[in-house]
Amino acid sequence: MKPRFTITQVIWLALFATAHAPQLSATEEKNPGATIDRLYRVDCGHSLANDESVWTPGENKGKSIEFSSTCYLIQHGSEYIMWDTGVPETAIGDPKGWSTLPSLIVYHLDRTISSQLAQIGLKPSDIDYVLVSHTHGDHIGNVGLFPDATVVMQQAEYEWINSPPPSDPNLNTLVQLARKLLGHPRRLELVTGDVDLFRDGSVRLLSTPGHTPGSQSLMVHLGKTGYVILSGDVAHLEDNFERDIVPALNVDKPESISSMDRIKQIMTEYDAQLFINHDKHQADELKLLPDFYH
Repeated sequence: MKPRFTITQVIWLALFATAHAPQLSATEEKNPGATIDRLYRVDCGHSLANDESVWTPGENKGKSIEFSSTCYLIQHGSEYIMWDTGVPETAIGDPKGWSTLPSLIVYHLDRTISSQLAQIGLKPSDIDYVLVSHTHGDHIGNVGLFPDATVVMQQAEYEWINSPPPSDPNLNTLVQLARKLLGHPRRLELVTGDVDLFRDGSVRLLSTPGHTPGSQSLMVHLGKTGYVILSGDVAHLEDNFERDIVPALNVDKPESISSMDRIKQIMTEYDAQLFINHDKHQADELKLLPDFYH
């Protein structure tokens, strides 16, 4: 069994990071030169939405838009981490697709996570951590594939999906689906705020609430590529990110804008790139497993 953090250690790390500063600083790192070995983009589906204005309020009413659904595999020494798990594998090849909100968006899956891991000689049981950006179904659809992994998510997110249902019917549907797809992981780590996962600056969860109460992004440090921030759903499109456009289904608009602004500041401080999960135009230009960033 590979070493894992206990719940106490992870929560301590989160509280330590939150108490020291709302902004990351290189001086806080124990080893600012620490890096991950490889970052793989995993194809976790694509979707077609029938009204782009849900994601760009006041603009593009009635216009359809295609989104990507992207997961990432991170190699840190002998340990492997999945960032999100995408559309459920049961949707593979289904011409009708799969949906979180059928009236708005339908997802399609062309390849499974399992088959993509197999391309580089891995099995789902080789994954040590599943880091959850947030609990929408297109991000946690395959958490159950990794029963031996430690699932790490924000305490606020867990409490949200296990609280009385939201009054908005769409949000209520998303929350009910989240409870079903998340299930009851055997190793569940609930954290608060930023977390330096390995205490070396190479893999850091960044608290970015707004899309959901416990949304988070992830920053990884690579030797050649430098710093990369994996967006979660802090923004769905590059234009939204640049102009602080908040989707209608986000639970908190001011928090959403604050989180986007925070990511912009961190990008400046670390000269970091932002990989936007649902921006298909950008995703199509990124390397895809078995290719990788290092």
